[in-house]
Amino acid sequence: VGVGTYWVKLKTGECVVTQNVKVFASEQPVISSIDISSNTITVHVVGGTPSYQYSMDGVQWQDSNEFKDVPRGDSKIYVKDAYDCEPIVVTIVVPNLINVITPNGDGVNDVIDYSALAGKQNLVFNIFDRYGAKIHQADQSNKYKWDGTIAGRKIPTGSYWFSVSWNENDKKNTPVKYAGWILVKNRE
Repeated sequence: VGVGTYWVKLKTGECVVTQNVKVFASEQPVISSIDISSNTITVHVVGGTPSYQYSMDGVQWQDSNEFKDVPRGDSKIYVKDAYDCEPIVVTIVVPNLINVITPNGDGVNDVIDYSALAGKQNLVFNIFDRYGAKIHQADQSNKYKWDGTIAGRKIPTGSYWFSVSWNENDKKNTPVKYAGWILVKNRE
């Protein structure tokens, strides 16, 4: 039955009573954010009626909001609430991650490049040192790339952290955050 006002006839013996019934639309769940760490996706949902079910194919459902071993590239996330109605769907991208760069000019793993995400809304790509200080911010001016330098000077060999966030190009502008580490190996 669709949303609207209906009536029901209740009958007991010879007595008949008509009762009005209103059918309201249920609040749909909303994917509030998605966190990606390496190849693990964690989906955060608000609204609707818990408990939620999660899927990556719309066929096999799970109670957990976490998906492991997700391949690189585009994926779909499906979520439905306790009413088991039509699921909501968002398309996300799991970026390709290189965990080591060797910025020595040989053309192999010289930079971190997230230019493939340039079409996403509010794309932010930052590099941090081990103390949490931001040492690089990638934007349109540097084509969302980092070459292992600060102001043109090579950084010391070591592990660094990065964070990439954006809003998906869907109706809800779903926020996605991707974080991880990178080893920069500079040869002096």
